[in-house]
Amino acid sequence: MGRPWREEYKGGIYHVIARGNNKEYIFRESIDKGYFLKQLKDYSVGMEYRIYGYVLMDNHYHIIIQTYNKKLQEIMHQINNKYSKYFNYKYERVGHVFQGRYKAVLVQDERYMLSLLRYIHQNPIKAHICDSVEKYKWSSDVFYRNSINSYIHIEMIMDMLSKDRKEAIKKYKEYMEQDEEIDYDNSKAIGEEAYQIMCLTRKQVKERKRLDEILIGTGVSEEGYWLIKAGKRRMDLTDYKVKYAQEALSHKYSYKEIGDNIDMSDTGIRNLLKRN
Repeated sequence: MGRPWREEYKGGIYHVIARGNNKEYIFRESIDKGYFLKQLKDYSVGMEYRIYGYVLMDNHYHIIIQTYNKKLQEIMHQINNKYSKYFNYKYERVGHVFQGRYKAVLVQDERYMLSLLRYIHQNPIKAHICDSVEKYKWSSDVFYRNSINSYIHIEMIMDMLSKDRKEAIKKYKEYMEQDEEIDYDNSKAIGEEAYQIMCLTRKQVKERKRLDEILIGTGVSEEGYWLIKAGKRRMDLTDYKVKYAQEALSHKYSYKEIGDNIDMSDTGIRNLLKRN
């Protein structure tokens, strides 16, 4: 029997989990984790993806990744294949490092991102390695806790907490101290429309593009994309907003859904289309 069909979305955000073959360690030393993170950082430029969070455990890892022009499959193959060669060479071994293919779960609703981030940051606590998130070195927590915007892109999640960065950091720290009850390891999709997405046929899914995919399809630059998502009102972004709204309407999205995705009201979307 062939592998189950996996649909991928341009602009899609995924929770990716990769485990060691036969539950073996994929990271034996700290330098191994450092090498993996270097690949994650280096490839993000040429392969055009964004990382929102990660945690590296000894026998598996979690990352939250958003793809753009490259398929997730291409990105993960490149990262895992490069690391496997490094690991086998260093430890004079042969065979698979990872257990089959990675698991990728579509984040259909970005409002779940903060909860998902807490889940992966609390992995070391649930594994009884440490008793607080900030005590574990090999996660993206340090970027959020210290407001470091590097190859880990913290803006979207921090802005969910507060537009004021100091207040966002305070709320982030408080949030990470609360137990995450959702088991994202066993989720098949994340978000309110996840079940519908999973049940649609390939043809139907392609007809019903994701809102972020529609926005990227307008030809807006990466900088412009994030400015629009943040609700910025710049004249040079208007044409892209109009194209986005018109295309989204043709895919049967409501004015409210279209507006919520770019921090505008449904009335704001209606007025935008009337004026243009």
